[in-house]
Amino acid sequence: MKKTLAALAVLGALSVGSAVAADVTLYGVVDYSLKYSRVDTDKTGEDATNKFEMASGAQSGSRFGLKGTEDLGNGLKVGFVLENGFGADDGTMLQGSRLFGRESQVYLAGAFGQLSFGRVGQLVSGNGSYGLMADISPFGASWAGAVEPSTYMVGYGRFDNTVTYKSPEFAGARVYAQYSFNANNKDEWKQDGVDDTVTATEGKTTANRYAALGATYNVGGLALVAAADWYNWSDNWDKSGANWDHVEGKDSDDGYTFTLAGSYDFQVVKAYLSAQYFDNMYRKGSTEGDAYAAFGDYMGNDQFKGYGVIAGVSAPLGGGLGMLAVGYTDAEDCDDPDGATAAKTEVQRLGVSVGYDYSLSKRTNVYTVLSYAKDKLENEDNVAGKDRDPNTTTWWVGMRHKF
Repeated sequence: MKKTLAALAVLGALSVGSAVAADVTLYGVVDYSLKYSRVDTDKTGEDATNKFEMASGAQSGSRFGLKGTEDLGNGLKVGFVLENGFGADDGTMLQGSRLFGRESQVYLAGAFGQLSFGRVGQLVSGNGSYGLMADISPFGASWAGAVEPSTYMVGYGRFDNTVTYKSPEFAGARVYAQYSFNANNKDEWKQDGVDDTVTATEGKTTANRYAALGATYNVGGLALVAAADWYNWSDNWDKSGANWDHVEGKDSDDGYTFTLAGSYDFQVVKAYLSAQYFDNMYRKGSTEGDAYAAFGDYMGNDQFKGYGVIAGVSAPLGGGLGMLAVGYTDAEDCDDPDGATAAKTEVQRLGVSVGYDYSLSKRTNVYTVLSYAKDKLENEDNVAGKDRDPNTTTWWVGMRHKF
């Protein structure tokens, strides 16, 4: 009730004398942690680096938002979600400095299901109202760098200009469909030696467009997720340089992923297993929000393909929740490089994470997570025999408060 009244007060201040939706809520999360990391690049002459810092959003991205619904009658209702992401440690706006970068959508719901328009998390993510992958690891979509999906799989973005459909539930099952006319309105490129900036045009081949189909099934302790998504990359990307350059008519092969995941709650322990195959993916888009994979940094601006697998368990422990997960990824360049001494860049990642989450109240919890990842990098920069074995250790201790 207090949150609803506060939200009404905010809306009233923004629009004095205007009508207010019947049900509007102000909500949010503030998440702080102390984070220690040790990174050994295994580069000749380069020592391992140690860092101790305050971090925001380790378990859940710090945010505040407004959401509301209005009953239109005849079984229809309209609703909205406006959600801002910020760095709790320094107060800066995230998601490309967008005001409502985590989510900005309006939807119509009824017996037919739910139809949404705006910026939302893609189906292959754990983000917001329509991300399907929040519960495919005991670490959810949290603690980036731990054994959570975005560290061992690809996807996990938020897209602008997106239409999303969610069906009603049928015997525990739902289906989803999603399409983005331009995944990132902030996309822009500059051609080498040319001052003019080129921007993407929504719905045209200059934009990165995205489509996905997904399904969920939940009965008793069993939860299953399946999703297939497609990335129609802009035809104005030049992937050969150090930067994302604009080259008229440059056409990259379409990217796609297939993801399957499931969990089963045995009451004493909950088990998780997920797998993904991906092809023609990039390590990142130009600015923010496109397909991402942490291991993709090794691939430069080339497209890559491969697979990722995650297995884990969680169980009640000492009044809290204990978590354990193991992840593995294998990826390589899609194309054979030119030159007699050239070879495909390949990378394998094996990691393990352990953690503990303890609730102090219904809205506040404390946590600690320790994660270790070992990479095997072969033929770096497409140079045959240029190999190294980086490793990373990360430890978080933090607190999260919801309101």
